[in-house]
Amino acid sequence: MHRIFPPPLTDLDLDLAYTAPRNSVAGRPWLMLNMIASLDGGTSIDGVSGPLGGPSDKDVFGCIRTFPDIILVGSSTAVAESYNSPSASVSSRASRLTNGAWPTARIALVSASLSFPLDLPMFMRPDQRPLVITSNSADPDRLAKVGEKADIIQAGTDLVDFVQALEKLSELGARVILSEGGSSINGQLIEANLVNEILLTVAPIAIAGNSQRIATGIANTDPTDFDLEQVLTDGHYLFLRYLRSASAA
Repeated sequence: MHRIFPPPLTDLDLDLAYTAPRNSVAGRPWLMLNMIASLDGGTSIDGVSGPLGGPSDKDVFGCIRTFPDIILVGSSTAVAESYNSPSASVSSRASRLTNGAWPTARIALVSASLSFPLDLPMFMRPDQRPLVITSNSADPDRLAKVGEKADIIQAGTDLVDFVQALEKLSELGARVILSEGGSSINGQLIEANLVNEILLTVAPIAIAGNSQRIATGIANTDPTDFDLEQVLTDGHYLFLRYLRSASAA
């Protein structure tokens, strides 16, 4: 992996490249957003992001996952990508403890409707029980069934309120949260001005089609400024790291 910004140009170990202070902001956990996109802005091929990535992207993906306590994901993305429990290997636990994170990250699936299937791989490990974040108006019967497989967090009346959700995750002890999409979840987090760090992999491929952007939602009349902190490259991939600028904090 080569760093081309900031200077000097150098080879860099991944752990060193992404290690940085990540402190709570306004009483909420630090929120990272990690996505991959094609040159023309698409985030998936045939509904999944895997075909966009290469070996170096998978390495970066694994490295970034050693920092958060919570991995946030929308139900549509979890179903499409067949989400599984995060790695609990000895090496992964060691890296996470070195980075100040919980020994194993917890998946937090976001769904107001709770219409996702309960046979996803992420629900098959009782020793790595996930979280499900939903609204206060969720159907009680469905809520009870989901509660057999996951711990429930309710935030918001009809839709999930992410400000409340992050505050409740903070009460659980989470200090760093990573959002892995999809586009709607990312859009809501950006609109609520909750995102502190954006990690974007640019894949050297153009896909056209009607794939969504990394974030979609209501037109934002007050865009949030981010500062470019780092650019890495491996092969023809670019790995960009942005931090929310001080003026937007």
